[in-house]
Amino acid sequence: MKIKNQILSFIAILAVALTTFSCTSDSPKEVTPLKSILAIAQADPANFSILLDALKKTSLDATLGNAGSYTVFAPTNAAFTAAGITSASIALMTPAQVADLKVTLQNHVIGVGTRANDLLTAGYTRTFGFLRATSTATSGANLSVFANTVGGNVLLNGGTANGGAKVVTADIQASNGILHVIDGVLKLPTIVDHIKANPSLSSLLGVVTSSAQAGVLTDLTAATGSVPVTVYAPNNDAFTTASTYLTGRTDAQVTNILRYHLEKSNRLSSSATSFTSSSATADVSVTTLYKAPADTKFTILLGTVKIKDVIGTTNANIKITNIQGTNGVVQVIDKVLQPFL
Repeated sequence: MKIKNQILSFIAILAVALTTFSCTSDSPKEVTPLKSILAIAQADPANFSILLDALKKTSLDATLGNAGSYTVFAPTNAAFTAAGITSASIALMTPAQVADLKVTLQNHVIGVGTRANDLLTAGYTRTFGFLRATSTATSGANLSVFANTVGGNVLLNGGTANGGAKVVTADIQASNGILHVIDGVLKLPTIVDHIKANPSLSSLLGVVTSSAQAGVLTDLTAATGSVPVTVYAPNNDAFTTASTYLTGRTDAQVTNILRYHLEKSNRLSSSATSFTSSSATADVSVTTLYKAPADTKFTILLGTVKIKDVIGTTNANIKITNIQGTNGVVQVIDKVLQPFL
């Protein structure tokens, strides 16, 4: 009898335990659904009312309210105001101004949700902004945005001093991507802006912005979407390696060397006339802006990212391809190319 009572007690306890577990496991849990990127902005008009007006004016609000995967760099109201853009000015924009605003906003959007650390790892990422060969163009090569850290801050395109921005709040998760709050409206970057933004190109920047090379800087700043320039940009290590070659050169010779790194084109590695195109059947001969009686070309070897200069002794590698700006593209190389001087 005693054993029977023990068995019955055990069964009763087990039944209570199973009932309790069943009730606990079957109880619905409250899950707060994520808001869309648009809804997150709508919930904070104190910071994003101008952004919302801009999105509505350009009909981009529907895109960021729908399903998808985007990264949005969201300027605050203070950032828009500092850039001279207000809700009142947006309301009065002409169709041409609205088109300009749309490209600017597209330059704040990436096609996949990306956290800040992944942006830093990538370095360069393509936005929905694009090079406009004409003022009315609605498509073109997608612009690049550069992310790096300076003093513990995540900067885009070199920060506000270079027409970029600082990320003030990162990784806000949305149902259709990720939002990063920024303190500036991203200027559509030129090739010079891209050179300024990247610390590994500081040696090149120092040379082209020197008073002796004002003409080369003009070559870069005078480029447009319809008449772009490709810059084969030696990085800092390239200039260090070439110090012996460059020492003692006259200003005119340095000008010629720099122009030997410029091409009047927007040559991309994925384009039909490019060095990595699957349809290419021969080395690519690049005609540079160096104007001299001697050969002014260099060669990109077929199917590679290697450059052979006219001297034939320098084989540079293109280390970073297709840094797209509004007036041309930058290809970062690891050697200073040598022309006939």
